[in-house]
Amino acid sequence: MSRNPGFNAPYPALQYASWGSRLKARIADSVFSIVGSPASTLILTFIVQNASHSITRVIASLGLVGNIVGIFKMAHEIGRTGQTRGRRMVHIRVVDADTFQPIGFSRSLLRLMAQLIDGCSIVGIFRPLRNSKRQTYADRISRSIVVVAW
Repeated sequence: MSRNPGFNAPYPALQYASWGSRLKARIADSVFSIVGSPASTLILTFIVQNASHSITRVIASLGLVGNIVGIFKMAHEIGRTGQTRGRRMVHIRVVDADTFQPIGFSRSLLRLMAQLIDGCSIVGIFRPLRNSKRQTYADRISRSIVVVAW
């Protein structure tokens, strides 16, 4: 009598995503979407407020709207599935640190905004290299972890 090898198989062990795979996912997401980064949104906001030509303001305003839409789209993807295109390519996902389920839209949006803290400090970018759960400050703030996708 043969058993289905997938039936009653042990649940795969939790494995934190490496710093390299997180970097690959971020680069891939950047290639797929120039818009949607909180840093570029801040830069465009500054341009809109300080531009002297009206055409520059219009172009920057359109870019700003595109960035805001991109940020909300990314927060929706991460909140619902834990993955973006780049994360799917490298087989990692963002999950709740306690339940291992997707973190939801609001916490995902908080995590994206908190990534500004990581980007502003070199320590924040390299924090997963020396943290036991390989968390950045944004992960700690949003109570999430990045794991290898099952």
